[in-house]
Amino acid sequence: MTAIGEAAAQASGKSSPPALRIDPRLRAEVVHTVMARFGRIHIPGILEQAGAVTAYEAIAAPLPWQMHYNDGDQVFDVPAAEFDALPVEERNALLRPVYLRARLGFQYLYDSFAASDHYERGEHLDLPVMRVFEYLRSEAFLEFARRVTGHREIATVDAQATRYRPGHFLTAHDDRDEEKGRVAAYVLNLTPSWRTDWGGILQFPDKDGHVVEGYMPTFNALNLFKVPVVHSVSAVSPFAGGGRLSITGWLRR
Repeated sequence: MTAIGEAAAQASGKSSPPALRIDPRLRAEVVHTVMARFGRIHIPGILEQAGAVTAYEAIAAPLPWQMHYNDGDQVFDVPAAEFDALPVEERNALLRPVYLRARLGFQYLYDSFAASDHYERGEHLDLPVMRVFEYLRSEAFLEFARRVTGHREIATVDAQATRYRPGHFLTAHDDRDEEKGRVAAYVLNLTPSWRTDWGGILQFPDKDGHVVEGYMPTFNALNLFKVPVVHSVSAVSPFAGGGRLSITGWLRR
């Protein structure tokens, strides 16, 4: 835990939850072999179980979620609680152009808590999800990322907590951003239970649009893939049994 994390824990007056650690049974050399061949991998059981539960509890705790969506290059954040409180007609009026833009262009709609941005500004440091972010930016996790990707230049990570609720989605894109030095993208899945029928699948299409591989948001699984590569998250169905919870971001030079 960093000095900031220790200060937050002391201020809360509570004992520390189980630490996050990569399951020692995981063989990094095997992961690296798959990454080197395919450029992506789904790693089940990434964390020791107690730590995975800690991470889930952190993201399931009350967060100042923002409904996160775009209009071209413009990014919008609306407090999710305020959106939920709107009359149905007003919610539909806000969402209608989002869905129309999604038909033919890059569009996203999901709830977000920008952990790394808030952390850098010294905001919300008392929230348990910040302890998860501190682990992801720790040398232990970064060294694991270097070993499995083969990119020794990885030096940092950013993160956002995400919650995909019914109607939320992320259309196809490739995460390319040379200025930010993105080497690989990751998704730490923290949804306790999920069904394929509920949507929210991380999809990788081929040049003809066929989905060649898809990863269900299995609890305590890490999805890792090199940048750039085209991918999307399928829309969460209206009958999904809850929100799709994860922490996502990029490993950066």
